[in-house]
Amino acid sequence: MDETTKLITVKEVLQITGYKSRTTLWRRVRAGEFPKPIALSQHATRWKKHEIEEWISALPGLSYGGDSGLN
Repeated sequence: MDETTKLITVKEVLQITGYKSRTTLWRRVRAGEFPKPIALSQHATRWKKHEIEEWISALPGLSYGGDSGLN
């Protein structure tokens, strides 16, 4: 891990992603739909902030069916 890698807590991950519960977050981790955390100890896990930011950037944008007819 390099010096620019910031590790963040589950609370910070919830704030960044907008997920409302830890259960949802862990369900997505187990399903392979969200980056896996790092185990610092038996009771402490952290996520690499840049992996969370990359995950957010890779999310698809919403499409509202093209032209809205407002031209």
